[in-house]
Amino acid sequence: MPEPPDPFRCHGVPAVPEALRRLRHELTAWVRSAGVEEGRAQDIVLASYEALANVADHAYDGAGSGVVDLEAAVHPDRLEVVITDHGQWRPPVVDPRPVTLRGRGLLLLRASADRADIASGESGTVVTLAWDLAPVGPS
Repeated sequence: MPEPPDPFRCHGVPAVPEALRRLRHELTAWVRSAGVEEGRAQDIVLASYEALANVADHAYDGAGSGVVDLEAAVHPDRLEVVITDHGQWRPPVVDPRPVTLRGRGLLLLRASADRADIASGESGTVVTLAWDLAPVGPS
């Protein structure tokens, strides 16, 4: 694996689809610059974008335009992505339809990442996603 890139930080990104798609593309380029294997890179981007989409869908309850922060870093043993909103956690709405494609975001996060932690409080929600990496450095 090449020398890890500097941490990736984007703060105050509008939580709207166009801005989040742009952020996904920037994160994809950063993950690839870290030399992450393609399948693992796809998992990282998929889970991260799902967390970002959840911010747009759930954090701000249509109350104006909210923002999201994303930080990613390569550590010796893992790659970590932290997504922070400044809205209010809202419990998922139960969809009465028998089959729905909605409501699977948290399952997808947990299935795509080695670790997925979600902490909600008065000042927003923080989603921390981590993927184990092979140790960096001399063997």
